[in-house]
Amino acid sequence: MSFIRKVMLIVGICIVLSVGSYFIISMIFEKLEDQLFEKCRIEALSGARAMSEVMELMVKAGMLKEEDIFDTNYIRIEGINPPKYHTRYDLIFDQHIQLIQDEYLKDPDVDFAILIDKNGYVPTHNLKYSQPSTGKLQHDLYHSRSKRNFATYPAIKQALQYNGNDTTTLLYDRDTGEKLWNIGAPVRLHNRHWGAFLIGVSMQRVNIIKNQMLILIIVTIFAIISLSLLAALAVMPRKLFTGPRDTPQY
Repeated sequence: MSFIRKVMLIVGICIVLSVGSYFIISMIFEKLEDQLFEKCRIEALSGARAMSEVMELMVKAGMLKEEDIFDTNYIRIEGINPPKYHTRYDLIFDQHIQLIQDEYLKDPDVDFAILIDKNGYVPTHNLKYSQPSTGKLQHDLYHSRSKRNFATYPAIKQALQYNGNDTTTLLYDRDTGEKLWNIGAPVRLHNRHWGAFLIGVSMQRVNIIKNQMLILIIVTIFAIISLSLLAALAVMPRKLFTGPRDTPQY
């Protein structure tokens, strides 16, 4: 086989290996991303079921009446911005719902896990987002999110409109400037649609997966090109390195 054909063969193998590696690595990382969302989807479904069961137990135990839990007479809490509201059930939810919600935050991929009624009202947020209002808007937007209404945000509004047996997955533009994936499952009390259980999936984890994929692709292709160059050097005729021999002098 001539030198040119050998080089063409090496270049062809290099291209095939590079393209193949790209697709294989992409498929692996897409699978990891799918697994992340599937895990959070299961968490949203289990959270919705847990919330329904807890509300049913509250009614059975006489802690609240069913009409109390469906209360939509939101009473404005004065002197707080963004606005917050009380209902007939929110203080009891603070005592019994928050601990359950916070269990989901043990998953490092979950930024928040909340029960939200069909009108967008969050009676009880996670503990880390339930700090007392300070009057400082930027601080309170992030740290004091309990008892607010979030129905104006499209991703939340769409999730609350869903009343099927699965989940919704929507990109959420948070008022703190962050982007998260909202995975929501409907919550029902005695077969009546009450609202949803929302899992906020951190984009940080998704971006880490994508960055790892990019780095691995670059390193793999660099290794393939380096090995291809070494192979090309190995098949080069020696005269290309030694140059023409001197003509003997007589």
